[in-house]
Amino acid sequence: MTKVTVPKVGMRVIKTAVAVMLSYLLFVPFGLLYDSGRPGVLGYVGPLYACIACIVCMQSSMGQTLRQGVSRFIGVFVGGLLGAATLLLGERLDAPLVLVPVLGLVCVAGLWICQLIGRPAACGMACIVPCVMLITGVTGVARYYYAAARIMETVVGVAVAFTVNAALPDHRPPEQGEEKGMRVEVKNTTRKLCVIGDPVLHSKSPILQNAMISALGLDYIYLCQPVPKGEAGRWLECAAYAGYAGFNATMPHKEELFPLMDQVDEGARRCGAVNTVCIRDGKYYGYNTDGAGFLRALADLGVDPAGKRVTLLGSGGAAKAVALALAGAGAKVTVCNRTVEKTEALCAADPASLTPAGFEIETLCKLASESDVLVNCTSLGMAGTGTQFADLSFLDCLPPHAAVCDVIYAPEETELLRRARAGGHPAMNGLGMLLHQAILALEHFTGEKLDEEKAKAAALAALEAEGT
Repeated sequence: MTKVTVPKVGMRVIKTAVAVMLSYLLFVPFGLLYDSGRPGVLGYVGPLYACIACIVCMQSSMGQTLRQGVSRFIGVFVGGLLGAATLLLGERLDAPLVLVPVLGLVCVAGLWICQLIGRPAACGMACIVPCVMLITGVTGVARYYYAAARIMETVVGVAVAFTVNAALPDHRPPEQGEEKGMRVEVKNTTRKLCVIGDPVLHSKSPILQNAMISALGLDYIYLCQPVPKGEAGRWLECAAYAGYAGFNATMPHKEELFPLMDQVDEGARRCGAVNTVCIRDGKYYGYNTDGAGFLRALADLGVDPAGKRVTLLGSGGAAKAVALALAGAGAKVTVCNRTVEKTEALCAADPASLTPAGFEIETLCKLASESDVLVNCTSLGMAGTGTQFADLSFLDCLPPHAAVCDVIYAPEETELLRRARAGGHPAMNGLGMLLHQAILALEHFTGEKLDEEKAKAAALAALEAEGT
């Protein structure tokens, strides 16, 4: 007797079925079931494309995040605009020789716009919506009614898909989760890279770097390696013995690595901290990309530090790199830390632009009231540390225009950033800094000038696939 294997019904199937049923039922109470007797747009409205939108959303990202949900709506908006603009061609669209190239151009335009604004998850809807609007055979004024109905249905479907994704749990074991859409090929010639830290398992560097490595066709693989505080020297020996081409370092190893290098660049020398190490011919070459990465991220936020007054919290390796970069860009920086001696030592690197201060709430409030930018370079609020700011009332003293930056990127929004955004301040986490310094680090590892835009697009797509 032949044994028949019955496929299991997974959560993806269940969620899709629930979403499709809900999409249909939302139209029933209003009698919106393609009733030609209704005037205008209502006569063309029904649940079909709402159900299709649910299926597309569920099958492309079951664990949909808020960012991905927003991307779907952006895709509908972009596609709707492109489709509506194309409808101006009128009855000429009824000719296949016109319709076919127009469809191709519309799809390319939708994909290009979504990639341009950094929303790859929007691409599907940006292509589907205008195609649905154009491949109808409907002419005249009715074409616009039909198009409007399709957009309405698709918006409903996307909203239902996002709601179902958020409401129903995902009971899959972690090892059976979704594929991340990124594959790194490992060969005998593949060279190893990694990030070290304590803690470090929260790091997104492997996601960023492996995505860029794959997109650029580089023969490397990037790993995550926990190294306890005080063990950076032992790790150097292990890394060289194990054949690593290099590694990145996060807290608390940046300053510890500096004196262990055979050679350092000017950025590392100025701040006395290393976050990128290349191992060549048994020698260690240290670099610091934090400062340059932070300035590029700040520019993305629309902030030019020249002439600005900055309050910076912390005096570790990242703090020093950021402070010196800001000073070099023309800002006046006040560095706040509980250990006065450490703060004074940091500021001694550029006494004309850096001023030491304490960490008392009264001091922070006074400085905040005079600041254009506030930057947190401490580990307060970082995932895995269990530490938080005891008092964030100094944020209430900031001028309305002041920007707030946190070099922490896990969690995506610290309490500091949440409070800052609630107060209406422009704010950014450390993801932009991480992204920019990651590209610079990979250039050091490979010794090549990389395609920055291609690398950045790959990294952002990988992060969005991760739900970041």
